[in-house]
Amino acid sequence: MAEDWITATLYPNGTMKNKLGIRDAAKLADVEFQIAAERELLLLKQKVKVSQIEDLKKVHQIMFSPLYEWAGNRLSIIK
Repeated sequence: MAEDWITATLYPNGTMKNKLGIRDAAKLADVEFQIAAERELLLLKQKVKVSQIEDLKKVHQIMFSPLYEWAGNRLSIIK
């Protein structure tokens, strides 16, 4: 049986599952902010243009892949 999206993406306390195993939501938010800000600067310097959904998925992957396995992928909600 397939996991539902909540079980697949969240720890029992509601914090998003991540590669670093951080279970404290405030700490994860801080780490995510730091990583995303650094990567955003790289994207801005490269003047990345987004013209289709695949470009947006790539930007998401670049920004969040250090933290999340699913970064850049479209999540499907299975009912």
